[in-house]
Amino acid sequence: MNQKELSNLSFEELQHKKTSIKTLTWMLTIVLIGSLGFFIFMSIKDGLTPLLAVPFALSAILPANFKNIKILTQEIESRKSRKPN
Repeated sequence: MNQKELSNLSFEELQHKKTSIKTLTWMLTIVLIGSLGFFIFMSIKDGLTPLLAVPFALSAILPANFKNIKILTQEIESRKSRKPN
């Protein structure tokens, strides 16, 4: 995530973006865990299936999303500390 892009966003937009990314990331995590369980079940029932690799391949998205959440959180905290009371 580009720092220049973040500095152009308002505080509310940052919070909205963080909430959106967090929600989508956790939804993706749940779907990947569910599909992994389903494909393991199918592999046990019908034999090994190449679809078992799909959740592992898509899980590469998760670290990038968690990194973006961390960056957004840091930007929100830095703005809170700069905000006059």
